[in-house]
Amino acid sequence: MIQVVIRYSTIFVGLVVGGLICNMAAGYLMSPRGAVGPTVLQAESPITAIVVVVVAVGLATCVAGLAGRLTNAAVGCFVLGGSLYALAYQTATIEELAYSSGSIMLVKLELVLWALLMLPALFILFKIAGPIPDMVILNQEKPNCLGLFSLASFKSAALGLAVVPVVWVIAQSPMKGQVVGAVLVGGIVAGAASRVLFPHVQPIWLFVTPLLFGAIGHWIGLMGLQSTLSAAYVADELSPLNLPMPIDYVCGTLAGVAIGLGMARSFMHGEEHESAPAKKATATP
Repeated sequence: MIQVVIRYSTIFVGLVVGGLICNMAAGYLMSPRGAVGPTVLQAESPITAIVVVVVAVGLATCVAGLAGRLTNAAVGCFVLGGSLYALAYQTATIEELAYSSGSIMLVKLELVLWALLMLPALFILFKIAGPIPDMVILNQEKPNCLGLFSLASFKSAALGLAVVPVVWVIAQSPMKGQVVGAVLVGGIVAGAASRVLFPHVQPIWLFVTPLLFGAIGHWIGLMGLQSTLSAAYVADELSPLNLPMPIDYVCGTLAGVAIGLGMARSFMHGEEHESAPAKKATATP
């Protein structure tokens, strides 16, 4: 009971502190029209916005790492995703981008840059929190090694592709809850599949690859589009793949993959318990 209280108290405190940190960065993402823009690169002062967001992510990562230290790294990733949602919630949708003559090309670039930012952030988080305990590679001489360059790790990373079709099905409007929810569900699918198919792989890449696949999704969504972004938005011609903004992908992926890993955990443990008697019976002469 005490462990449960500590666990949920840690998650709550981590979300509050990390959320407050990320929320303070929102004021630096102002678009040329005066709203809190949906992207960093297309803010009125992009250099300032980049610096502030990098600092906020760094501080929130440390908070999430400490939360993961008291629980596990997957919970830490959920805390980081929830903290960044506090920033995403303050930002505008693609509507603001369309009416301020924004560029989807820069949205794709920003997704790649977010992936490059989140990769070292995740390394720091896992360094503080340690590997996910029940996903340690078997027969490993160095138990603290994350095994990121194994074939299984790359196969796990490829499951991030699941986010794209899920977004295409669910994200039917630019409403913040819907686009973040679409990415979240895609992340849950990817995280659960990774845990079932690759139960001993530390899924660090999987927290990053949906952002890269999201950039490809934006490119696919624009194929065949002849009008400008603003005209396409007004005419409702934009693909669902173009509706989530970079920060939506980041927070939805982090939280979704973490939830998916947790959801599949009970199934994996149940399978292990069921197979244990069979192994003992086989070993009995």
